[in-house]
Amino acid sequence: MMLLLLNGLLLVAELCSGFPKLSRPKLHGTAIPPEQLDPRNNATKRKILLAHNFFRSKVEPPAADMLEVSWHNEAAEDAQRWSEACQLLLHDNATGRWTNDFGSCGQNIFVANIQVPWFFAAKVWFLERLNFTYGEPLNDPNVVGHYTQMVWYSTHKVGCGFNYCPENNVTKHAYYSYVCNYCPIGNHPERFDRPYTNGTACSECEGHCRGNKLCKNGCPYADFWTNCNELNSTWHSWLCDDETTDRYQACRSTCRCEGKIR
Repeated sequence: MMLLLLNGLLLVAELCSGFPKLSRPKLHGTAIPPEQLDPRNNATKRKILLAHNFFRSKVEPPAADMLEVSWHNEAAEDAQRWSEACQLLLHDNATGRWTNDFGSCGQNIFVANIQVPWFFAAKVWFLERLNFTYGEPLNDPNVVGHYTQMVWYSTHKVGCGFNYCPENNVTKHAYYSYVCNYCPIGNHPERFDRPYTNGTACSECEGHCRGNKLCKNGCPYADFWTNCNELNSTWHSWLCDDETTDRYQACRSTCRCEGKIR
């Protein structure tokens, strides 16, 4: 964890100590009223989505399978509850990030001692890319994990929360907490160095592309078993033909999302 002093603003973020000084985002103007930062406000919700989709479309090298993100109410409720828990940069547990369709979702946290735009928080996460090398197996999740979750190709739902946290015995300072939950979860260890497939934008989702940059054919479910693909290739009928079975419910993504990005 590192403390960043930007234009007199004290920010706390889990960033690398080698973060390039000239690349730090800059903040200008007066603080934003808290009510304009509350994601339960529809205008704020739209701004959060615009920021995420903007940065997801700007990855380098370009992504062939980057999904557009949209809002997820259950994830937002979880994120709001966790922002109100005022645990600084401690992440919620898997149960607290659980959604019915996707299971446990990913989570990014940003805190500041004054109100800053959501775009600013998202940019701080995105700037971790400066310490990330695509395809490099030694990328450190503790240094670039916010970035990789933010641009994880199969993530297509986000829900965020915002809260003012007063001074307490742990932090010694009051702060504002920004929390976003991402579904389906990203940062899978087996491909952490490749959070998306490198290629021409939307080349993996022909006919399902928005603005020639982001794909729109995400799967509305996640598999809850790790071996769904193997079961499907061997016993497809047993796994997928009866929607009332527990096995089908655990492998809905495999059974119902053929041809979709997942």
